[in-house]
Amino acid sequence: FLFALCIESMADNQQLRFQNKKHAINSVSGTFASATKSIMAKSAENKDLVDGFCQSGLFAIVRKPNYAAEQLIWISYYFFSVAASAPATWPHSQSQGTVLWVNWSMGGFILLCLLFQGSGWLTEQISTSKYPAYRNYQRRVPLYMPKITTLWNLLVGNGHEKGGKVQ
Repeated sequence: FLFALCIESMADNQQLRFQNKKHAINSVSGTFASATKSIMAKSAENKDLVDGFCQSGLFAIVRKPNYAAEQLIWISYYFFSVAASAPATWPHSQSQGTVLWVNWSMGGFILLCLLFQGSGWLTEQISTSKYPAYRNYQRRVPLYMPKITTLWNLLVGNGHEKGGKVQ
């Protein structure tokens, strides 16, 4: 639960910083198109701003880290309810008490996960139509579940950032 909460907070903060920077550039330069030309001329590190969407930090690991973390939070609530239904001495006893794996909170996490699937699909459609570079980002980065190779590289220290991207 706490891991998912931290991930969601980090992703929200990364997105907020990106959006604030993007809007600041738009307000100074007039249009985003003219702003991106000046950014491209200055630095290759601002690829996110040039493309128009955040794709660094957690967004280099999965496209929707805040959606993924929110779903994990709701799944955690379900597991809390399963643990609360367990006999007091479980799993160390030989008692016949049962753990209620199917309970009322299962419906909540399933419905919320379905809601996020639909919202994710909708935002993917919007981003694809709005940003030409988004299709390449979709091919490169998974939606909710990170690639095992990406996690392994981050775990063993091979997750060097190159141009704002986790490699």
